[in-house]
Amino acid sequence: MGYGLTYPIALEGALKLKEVTYAHCEGMLSTEFKHGPLSAVYEGYPVIFVAGPEDVSLLVSGINETTCRGGQAIVIGEENEQLRVNAHDLILLPSAGPLLNPLLATLPLQLLSYRLSLARGYDPDFPRNLSKTLTVD
Repeated sequence: MGYGLTYPIALEGALKLKEVTYAHCEGMLSTEFKHGPLSAVYEGYPVIFVAGPEDVSLLVSGINETTCRGGQAIVIGEENEQLRVNAHDLILLPSAGPLLNPLLATLPLQLLSYRLSLARGYDPDFPRNLSKTLTVD
């Protein structure tokens, strides 16, 4: 989940997870979470939130919706008391401001994709059915 400048980061992170772990992942606007996708959350279900410094108040609502249903809210963001109190896990980013923070969030998402791929027994350097070239029809 992302909002504002973190939205495209959430999309790319979900795509990377899907490509190398073969798990269903979907990046989306955090404000759209309550309009359907929230119904998929169950006990232990992981939901990753990418928090920009200006998006915290918007994300806390989604984080709480996730945790009250037993889901695990994993947040990537700068140190913030609201995030620390409400999230199941907080992956801390250095304080870099609203423009650079989203770029820093790509690193934990890539590392998560890499490690989860290895844990599942897949080679993240050679994802199946993925072409590294673009063809135009």
